[in-house]
Amino acid sequence: MKYVTRFVVVVASVSQLMCQSLSAQERPTAHHYFSKTPHEHIAHWSYTGKNGPEFWGILDPSFRLASSGKQQSPIDIKSAKAKASELPALKFDYRIERMAAINNGHTIQHNGEPGSFLVVGDKRYSLEQYHVHTPSEHTLDGKQFDLEIHFVHKTKSGEVAVVGVFVQADEKAEIDIPLSYDLPTKPGERVELESARNPSDFLPPSREYFTYAGSFTTPPCTEQIRWYVMKQPIGVPPKVLERFVAILKSNNRPVQNLYDRVVEKSK
Repeated sequence: MKYVTRFVVVVASVSQLMCQSLSAQERPTAHHYFSKTPHEHIAHWSYTGKNGPEFWGILDPSFRLASSGKQQSPIDIKSAKAKASELPALKFDYRIERMAAINNGHTIQHNGEPGSFLVVGDKRYSLEQYHVHTPSEHTLDGKQFDLEIHFVHKTKSGEVAVVGVFVQADEKAEIDIPLSYDLPTKPGERVELESARNPSDFLPPSREYFTYAGSFTTPPCTEQIRWYVMKQPIGVPPKVLERFVAILKSNNRPVQNLYDRVVEKSK
């Protein structure tokens, strides 16, 4: 009888672990994007070589969506094929906050301070963090931009929305990023400035956007993410972009298959 009892306990324990693993993978808020400090990942991944994007799906079982998922990001947005729809306005209720940058080994990110929100229809998302990819991960009609900013948000219930902003070099650009002069160059390094800035300064004047159902663009590439990609890019001085590129090199995941998803665009 004791052997049967042990067997039942072992099976129950394994089942519990499997359920925990699945629920963690399926829960967008379990993603490392919501970690405020650099940390160890389940498996080492990178943007090049044997741990690069084409191998992410086999580096760890929890990364399997990277190769088997049907709602993966980024994608190439074909503007002519996007469905024009009556979509809710994106209302950015961001507040001025202290600027600080963290190099987590894969990107440079800023952790949002409490009080900044994105409102879409009846949903209110808090701004958790924003980070950069160079060159851009999404492409527009096949065009790749110099950089892309991702603003990561979530609701109290755990729904996640990411706003993508294309960035291109522009000698005449008025937008400047003060962090460009003192960015964290090494993984784990944090740089804080005395100046304050509103994250909305890095949004384009036009609030028109494309939207689709996708995933995070880094392992475990969790799906059930609502993407809002702004149609209008912003321009920044070339010296700013050069600074990011010098540190990050290329940290963009290639575009993924759209499959049967529909991309909508605001009218």
